[in-house]
Amino acid sequence: MSRIREQIDIEAAPEDVFAFFDDVANAGVLVPSLVALTSVEALPNGGRRVEYTTRNKHGEIVAASSEHLEYDAPHRTVTRGQQSGIGTVSTRHFVRTTGRGTRVVATIEWSVPVKYVAALITSPLRRPLRRSLRHSLGAAKAALESGPASLSSN
Repeated sequence: MSRIREQIDIEAAPEDVFAFFDDVANAGVLVPSLVALTSVEALPNGGRRVEYTTRNKHGEIVAASSEHLEYDAPHRTVTRGQQSGIGTVSTRHFVRTTGRGTRVVATIEWSVPVKYVAALITSPLRRPLRRSLRHSLGAAKAALESGPASLSSN
């Protein structure tokens, strides 16, 4: 299994940071390659299952999905994702810091079931997944710290 981890401190309450990540209206901010949300379904655990399409690096439209396995607002989410035949498990922890801030600790884990091709797939995934994770965290920080006016325009 491979894993990447990133964290960021955001000057906003955990409830507000969690709500920002949880709001599907912010999906385009968090995932710039997003083309469309095709289905959003509420789950009994409070989370949701989302089907969507993105544009890959070659410009092709790719179907993807995500589903909350754990949903503990405003503290933690664990999400299983599927895109281009690769399954991931993403975890976000929202931890109050001193003052009114929040530290978001995010991880993405993935594994490739075929042992002999795992190295061929795992290594090339690391950089784009890390870049995507950093983008999402940075975009959330920028939106939340710039104030309510920017949030209402998303």
